[in-house]
Amino acid sequence: MGIPGLLATLFLPWLLGVVWLRARWLKADNLDWPTLLGYGYLAGALMTTLMMRLLDAAGMRLGFLPLALALALLIALGFAAGRGLPWQGLHRREGWSELPGWHKAAFAGLLGLVAVRLAGLGLEIIWQPLYAWDAWSHWATKARTWHGLGYMAPFASYDIWLQTDGVFTDRAPHYPPAIPLLQVWTSLGLGRWDDSLMNLPWLMVAIALAMAFYGQARQWGIAPLFAMMFTYFLLSLPLLDAHVALAGNADLFLGAVYGLAAFAFFHWTRSRAVWQGVMAILLGAGCILLKQPGIGWALTLLPAFWVALAPRAGLIGTLILGVLTLAGLLLFGQNGFNLLGYSLKLAYTPVWLPLWDNLGVLDNWHLLFYLAVAALLVFLPRLFAPAYRAMTVAVCSALAFILAIFFFTHVGAWVEDYTVINRALLHLVPMLLFYMMVLFWEASGSLPAVMVTERTAQAE
Repeated sequence: MGIPGLLATLFLPWLLGVVWLRARWLKADNLDWPTLLGYGYLAGALMTTLMMRLLDAAGMRLGFLPLALALALLIALGFAAGRGLPWQGLHRREGWSELPGWHKAAFAGLLGLVAVRLAGLGLEIIWQPLYAWDAWSHWATKARTWHGLGYMAPFASYDIWLQTDGVFTDRAPHYPPAIPLLQVWTSLGLGRWDDSLMNLPWLMVAIALAMAFYGQARQWGIAPLFAMMFTYFLLSLPLLDAHVALAGNADLFLGAVYGLAAFAFFHWTRSRAVWQGVMAILLGAGCILLKQPGIGWALTLLPAFWVALAPRAGLIGTLILGVLTLAGLLLFGQNGFNLLGYSLKLAYTPVWLPLWDNLGVLDNWHLLFYLAVAALLVFLPRLFAPAYRAMTVAVCSALAFILAIFFFTHVGAWVEDYTVINRALLHLVPMLLFYMMVLFWEASGSLPAVMVTERTAQAE
């Protein structure tokens, strides 16, 4: 199969997601092509892994042709559920033709920088063998085993592995299978095992994330140059780029899927667009397919949905739940318990110094977190205004989740030795940057702040 098969594994999932995003029932009438392509790839990639699990459960061997035919059938069904070709009737944003010449030149320059960055990251993936520790101790172990056997052989903990035939083990046998399944799918299309080329989906995720970020920014009403500037900010972050170049970990996928769910949720809070709400729910739930902490990230969106649907009750209820959670830790946390794969115990670990080093001193995130603190302080009076409060609750829930993990679980040891801190922060960075972009843009006076719908106002 070779290169044609490899390309098919990259673009069949993309087409699958695109055609289903154009389904009639989603009512995505105001969709533009960057948003369609960005959301299309990540949705299609997750659908591909679910189809692989379904075929394996049915007793079918994991092979390129059976999987390609299954995806082709789903694509055909998507065409039938859509309204003609996926690219027909896409919305065209206003404002480009009216831009001054220097705006267009600056936009072209930033777009060129993004393209060069992505091309360089793609070459890193192609040239470099599997390198990152978790990539070959958590994920590629499963991918190599399943590719060689042709089915999803079970992985279990060391004690079970020692006593059971036909069972395999690695450093994270309990982790979800989506990431290694994507590596298996790419290898099946290539026709051989290649621990470099199997990681090309990481490049596709970076491209899709950039497209979705820019497309949703334009859909918000943000000017092309401003939207492209923040898209470049996102794609120039050193830690994000490192997770593309050193491909094989799940964190980039989790950050992209969670980020796209958050972008869609932010839009849904002000427009109640059906497709935005559906994407927020489905991609939020899709976090669970990627990594064990994905369960926690998915749950962080629930308080924000509650606030969006019932502002007063949601804010009060979220506050009460937070207090009850803290009380539960005080009463029952002394003995410790496991939650979402983490050992929880009310034992405060002061990790402020490594947190400060990684966010404010080391060149991991450039000036991102300085900008975040400045934005939150400057715009503090408006953060809980009707137009922003559900978005603010989503961001606060995500920050509370990650800080609780850092300061009150065994992960604190990994924060102190700098091994997990930035990977975990990567999960919330796309959402945080989009939130900051909206605050800066609407505060600039270039576009009046968009208030929530009449239904939300009436719920006041």
